[in-house]
Formats: sequence, C-alpha cells, structure tokens
Amino acid sequence: MHRPAAIRAISTARSLCSRIALAAALTVSGGLLFASHASAGDYLLGPQDKVRLKIYEWRASKDTIFEWTALNDQFTVGADGKLSLPFVGEIDAAGQVPGALGTAIGDVLMSRMGLGRPPDVSVEVVQFRPFYIVGQVTTPGEFPYRPGLTVLQALSIAGGLRTREDTSTRLEREVISGRGDISLLALTNVNLLARKARLEAELKGTDDISFPEALTKRQDDSSVALAIEQERLVFRARKDGLTTQIQALNSLKDFLAKELSSLEGQLTLFDEQIALVQKELTGVSTLVDKGLTAAPREIALERSLAQVRGDRLSAETAVFRARQEISRADISINALNNQHATEVSQSLRETQAQINEVARKADTAVQMLRDSEVTAPRLLALRTRAEEAEPIYSIVRPGSDGKSVEIPATEATLIEPGDTVKVKIPLPSLDASGLPLPGAAGDSSTSSVLGMAEDDSAAIGSARAATLSGTQ
Repeated sequence: MHRPAAIRAISTARSLCSRIALAAALTVSGGLLFASHASAGDYLLGPQDKVRLKIYEWRASKDTIFEWTALNDQFTVGADGKLSLPFVGEIDAAGQVPGALGTAIGDVLMSRMGLGRPPDVSVEVVQFRPFYIVGQVTTPGEFPYRPGLTVLQALSIAGGLRTREDTSTRLEREVISGRGDISLLALTNVNLLARKARLEAELKGTDDISFPEALTKRQDDSSVALAIEQERLVFRARKDGLTTQIQALNSLKDFLAKELSSLEGQLTLFDEQIALVQKELTGVSTLVDKGLTAAPREIALERSLAQVRGDRLSAETAVFRARQEISRADISINALNNQHATEVSQSLRETQAQINEVARKADTAVQMLRDSEVTAPRLLALRTRAEEAEPIYSIVRPGSDGKSVEIPATEATLIEPGDTVKVKIPLPSLDASGLPLPGAAGDSSTSSVLGMAEDDSAAIGSARAATLSGTQ
C-alpha cells in the first residue's frame, strides 16, 4: 500500500522538475527573442545580415527539452534575401523582422519533421549589413553598422569632412619655393653668361675677356663678381697652357732649325772633301796609266772617296730627317690650335643651348610664381568659404520594391543598414571668370600671401630679366 504511493510521489516530483526546466528554457528563449527585438526594434532583415539561431523543443514523452544543435549556429542572409538552413532549406528572410523569421522557421520544422507543435526559435542579429558614405568625406567607402547610428556619427567614422590641401601655409611654401627656383635659375644664367664671354674670348684669341653689360653693371653682386673672377682664372689657365704647349713646339722647331743648319754646313764640307779626293785620284790614275806609280795608291784614294761620299749621304739623310721633324712640329702647332678652336666652339654651342633652356625654365617658373602669388590666393578664398558652408546630407535607402529613394537628412537622422549617406558641400557664388566674388569671408586669410607678392614683384622681374638676357 505504501509502495504505489511512493512511486506516484516520485513521478509527480519528476514531472514538476521537468516543467520547471521547460519554463526556464522557454524563459531563456523568450529572453533572447526579447533581446533581439529590443536591439533591432522593427528592423527588417536583408542581404549580408548575419543571424544566430537557437532552437529548443519540449518532448513530453521523454519529459526533456531537446536542443537542435545542428541549427543552433550563425547564418548569413544571401544576396537573394534567403536564408539557407539544414532541415529547412531556403527560407525568405529579407523584409522580415527577426521574430517573424523565427516563427516561420518553427513552422517549417514542424511540417517537415512531423512534429506535433513547432519548436521555439530565437533569431538574434549578431552582425548588421554595412552602410556606405560618399561625397566630401576623408575616407568614403563601406563601414559596419551598429544600432542607433546617426549621420553625424557616420561622418566621424569616415574621418570627417574632407580637409582642403590648399591652405595659406602651403601657398606661402610654394611662393618661397618658386622664388628659390628663380634665384637658382638666375645664378645659373650668370655663370653661363660669364662662361660664354670667356669662350668667345678664347675663340677670338684676345688677351682679355669682354663680359656683357648684363654682368658688368651687376659686379657689386658677390655672385656675379665671383662668376667673373672664376672665368678669368680659367681663361688665364687655359691660355697659359695653350701658350706653353705652342712655345714648347716652337722651341723644338728652333732646335731642329739649328741642327739643320749644322747638317747643311757638313754637306758643304763633304762636297769640298769629295772634290779634293777626286782631284787627287785623277792625278794618281794618270801616273798609274804611265807606270810612274803603284796601283795600290789609286785603290786607297778610291776607297777614301767612297767613304767621304757615304758620310755625305748620311749627313744628307739627317738633313731630310730634321726638315721632317720641323714639319711635324708645325703640324702639331696647327693641330693644337685647331683642336682648341673646335673644343671652344663646341662648348660655346652647348653653353648657348643651356642659356636658352634656362631662359625657358625661368619664364615658366615666373609664370607659376605669379599664379601662386595672385591666382591661387583667390582660389584659396573660394575653398575657404566652401569649408565654412554647411554640408548637405542625404540618404539613399533601398526600397522594398528594389528601387532606391533619396531622403533629405540632418546630422541627427538615424541610419539603417544598407543606407548610402551622401555628403555635399555647396560652392559659393562665382564671378564671370570663375573666381569667387570679392569682399566675402575668407579673403582675409590670403592677405599675407598677396602682400608677399606685391613686395617681391620688382625682385622677380629683375631676376627674370637677368635670366632671359642670355638669349639676346
């Protein structure tokens, strides 16, 4: 009698525990679903959304709560707006709230798995699809979405409004750099003009350099005076070197001329010796024919005559060699002068070409500097006023029918996933030339640059004139 009662008490306790566990599981599931709704509100799912599923089923036959582990995972909504799940297949997710999607999944599972009731399905959005921002921002592109995101917050994520590169500081650097370029070109032109004057003097063979007026009237300038002095030193060194080589060749010619004169004197003496020996040989030959003297005497005289003639021939060869060396010395002098003239002419052509190139570069540099000092400040005023203008925001939002609609927005407007935020800065009014109208805000920021242009205009003009003078 007591045992059946005990069994019924144990069964009742087990059933009570199971019901408590089921209530706890449903509470967790409901809490997750509530959290999903709390975070997303009436958020409609779409492509690229990532959701986490949690599916539980109460099985009364086993008095347990069954967890669908194969489905309790994260899934991403495809580009076609469908969610592909095991045991469920493809189910429409785009345009549905997470709670409705959970109900639809539960109904499909009940139908396909032959369940008596649909399991409890919780759908939680763990990663929203991105939003996009374009226009006048520092870093346009795609960014991850988070709930409650406003236009102003999206602008800060994209790095804020695009900063302008052309500032007064940058313009001042350009002006300083342009002046430096012109000064460098002017100095280069001074050196080229001095070199050209020196080469012309070398080509004419004058004793001094005649520098152009563009240099002589600026000798008080240390750079001009240095260029003139350096070219004079080079002129003297080259002239002395050429003169030394020519003098050495002339000295060789003088030595060879003296040697030639000595050899010609030897030829005269040899001719006299030959005449005397020939005369004596004629007399001895007559006596030999008459038998009055011995034949060996005649032979000795013939031998002496042959030796003297041989010595004269050697002396005559030396004369020819001396005359040849004198001719070579003359040729060397002419070749030295011709080579010097050729080198000077080539250097003169190259120098003139460099002067012309410097003139063209100077003209371009002056024009660019003029633009930086005059035109660029007005353009800077235009952009400065553009930065002070209020940006215009709009949101391009995809519609349910596949068409997008553009919505005016403010900094406080909430953004939805998939939205494209457009940021535009209106430009101020322009005059007929395309430049900003004078007298508006922003012009004062360029006054220092314009002042620099006015103060330095005379210096720029003189530098340009000095640079271009080489082509005259």
